[in-house]
Amino acid sequence: MTKPASTTQLVHPLGQHIIVDIFDASNLIGEQHIEEMMIECANAANATILKTHLHPFETNGGVSGMIILAESHISIHTWPEYNFAAMDIFMCGDAQPELCLAVIEQCFQPGKMVVNTLTRGGSVSQTGEFQPLLHNQLHATQKTA
Repeated sequence: MTKPASTTQLVHPLGQHIIVDIFDASNLIGEQHIEEMMIECANAANATILKTHLHPFETNGGVSGMIILAESHISIHTWPEYNFAAMDIFMCGDAQPELCLAVIEQCFQPGKMVVNTLTRGGSVSQTGEFQPLLHNQLHATQKTA
């Protein structure tokens, strides 16, 4: 017998998607530096790295990159000419993507970070029952470094 959704205690979301806009940032140039920061993010979140790929742009020194994780991905694009970077952190399972935020802040020393989190798919109950997400779960927060 299945418990009604209203009495099912939710344990954790199927996936957490964190979108970070990084303003007035420094250290936005350098493929190796950016890759090291992204690896540190994955390690801080207890995620499993499967593959990394970064591409530097000669025109402005910016970097686009992605780390493929067993739990999903971390991506970045930097615009050094605007002191701005955009990151996308999506993880499922026991990974803790919110732990990436301190690593990002330490690396880029931003004037401001705008963080949006989105619960993806739904949640899993203590009994392992999947509860689909049927309403908007976007939570916008503004963090000033």
